Amino acid sequence: MFNPNLFRDKKIWIIGAGGIGSNSAYVLSKMGLKVKVCDFDEVDDVNTSSQFYSMDQLWKPKVEMLKQNIKQMCDEDIEIVNSKYEPWMFDDCDILILALDSLAVRKQVVETCKDTQFILDTRMVKKIAQINLLYWMQRKTRMEKEWREDADANNAGTRCTEKAVAFNALGMAALVGSIVADKLNGKELKYQYTLDLESYNLYVFNS
Repeated sequence: MFNPNLFRDKKIWIIGAGGIGSNSAYVLSKMGLKVKVCDFDEVDDVNTSSQFYSMDQLWKPKVEMLKQNIKQMCDEDIEIVNSKYEPWMFDDCDILILALDSLAVRKQVVETCKDTQFILDTRMVKKIAQINLLYWMQRKTRMEKEWREDADANNAGTRCTEKAVAFNALGMAALVGSIVADKLNGKELKYQYTLDLESYNLYVFNS
């Protein structure tokens, strides 16, 4: 069972309000948790197939539209920051969800966050949704390999959620919500969770 009233003081930050970030904000808000979202982008016409926005919100700030939509759908108020990431923004958060395209910013976040902060590094491509849990002791060594491997894909110019459809993003958001709930409930977690929406399997890795 999950009782959100026990965790109303927990601060959950999401960097990025795209396919992963916007839908995760919706799921976590539905769970009764307090969420804060940072993004500087506007809603684009390619976003509406997989992100928590509508066509009448095109070219408006994502975080403002997300706040409006979540208030309407969940009756919850999220906090928003309509700007690029800055390290000082996240000093007070307990759980940090990386839901952005830039590998350089992901690296910067991991290198500057506090040891006490719990990080979910989310990746989505085609029908694969993957979450790496970054515990402070292994952050640098665990991420160096992923950064190198992802650099080629990032340089190719295709954003990870650009061609995603709704079931990909919602599958990821469900996985994010489940992991956050388990973390808050004190359940022991693993290091990587990979949801394969082609075979409908969830793979869990200890290292």
